[in-house]
Amino acid sequence: MVSKTYCMTHVEPVAVTPSLQLMYTRVGPPCPDLDDRNVLMRVPYTLFTCRQRHGYAKTDICAWQHIKDSVTRVDCRVMPHNAFVQLYERPRIPVVIANLPEGWKAGQLWNPAALLQRFANHKFKVGADDDGYAVRLKMKHFLGYLQDPTHMQDDSPMYIFDGTFGDRDGSKALLGDYSVPEWFSEDLMQLAGDRRRPPHRWFVMGPARSGSGLHVDPLATSAWNALLVGHKRWALFPPGTQRRHVLPKLPGLEREAVSWFTHVYPLTQREDWPTTRPIDVIQGPGETMYVPGGWWHVVLNLDLTIAITHNYASTANFPKVWKHTCKGRPKMSAKWLAVLKQQRPDLATVVSQLQQRNEDQSGSSSSSSSSSSSSSSSSSSSSSSSSSSSDEDDDDKKRSRRSSAQADAEVTNAKRQRVCENEQLQV
Repeated sequence: MVSKTYCMTHVEPVAVTPSLQLMYTRVGPPCPDLDDRNVLMRVPYTLFTCRQRHGYAKTDICAWQHIKDSVTRVDCRVMPHNAFVQLYERPRIPVVIANLPEGWKAGQLWNPAALLQRFANHKFKVGADDDGYAVRLKMKHFLGYLQDPTHMQDDSPMYIFDGTFGDRDGSKALLGDYSVPEWFSEDLMQLAGDRRRPPHRWFVMGPARSGSGLHVDPLATSAWNALLVGHKRWALFPPGTQRRHVLPKLPGLEREAVSWFTHVYPLTQREDWPTTRPIDVIQGPGETMYVPGGWWHVVLNLDLTIAITHNYASTANFPKVWKHTCKGRPKMSAKWLAVLKQQRPDLATVVSQLQQRNEDQSGSSSSSSSSSSSSSSSSSSSSSSSSSSSDEDDDDKKRSRRSSAQADAEVTNAKRQRVCENEQLQV
């Protein structure tokens, strides 16, 4: 177990002063309760709206001894890749995989002391402002934030979740510290090109009570999360779970993971819980969490954690990913399909089959609607003779309403003309 106390003893205290320059020029209103010497005066207020309002730091929300871990665990050294595909990837079943990060340099280099030495002045993304612009902090200042006695009590502390680390000169060295495991090496979206594909990899680092709120990963992609330091708590709900059940409108419920585990998770354990109960997971160092596409999941850091996570598309989940990509990113899907025809004609054939199926379904639905409209027209014609007398009454009413409307229009036009005449006289 790696506790916050252990990690902090390996980091030299960092002076947190107003001299910190964020890679961000547009800042929101500051927190009124931060003193003048605190660098976070310049971070947008939305990051700290609920900084210590709920007192989550004084609760046992990060205790996990009472949690019954209900996920399956497998050892990558024992289970072959093809077995993983058949047992978990194709049927979309979450699983924790042991020993995937074995041999990574990240095992020795991803700790606060080493990260401070290598990336002290590099700015990592810690959030976004009200306009969606990234807010970045230097690593040395982020570690200083973690040591600050006041911010150790934050409800949901800042959290490095950087999806551009591999593209920036100051942090791309992190790519050499790990390798994509063989089990997830089939990355079909790379065929669309780096310009087109959405963000797909993140360097993740955060203290206790930070984390990711309940969500489903975009474009039906699956994800793997390899944890190097600390412990994470997960709750997962299967595809098809209704949003209104897992994200109910409750007083005090906010987007942060700590808020969800405080307000919603206890409801999932009650007898009257209306849907599937979550799969509970306590992920430890050296373990990799596999999250299939379509699964709701929420992640709470129980102590200081450092991890790498990727989203990906493989042959096993390609049909669902393709459907979502066509709808959400049509330009990318066109580029992707052109490359698939050259390099993966088998998947291009799958696309053709999906398109043909959609055309057949749309054709059948249009024919059924035309038949229903014809039946409704025949029924209306049969009823027309019986309603002829009432139609005459309706015509009289329509003529009466039309005459009344014409009279109102004439009155309105007369008023409008008088107003214009008065304005001309005033001029």
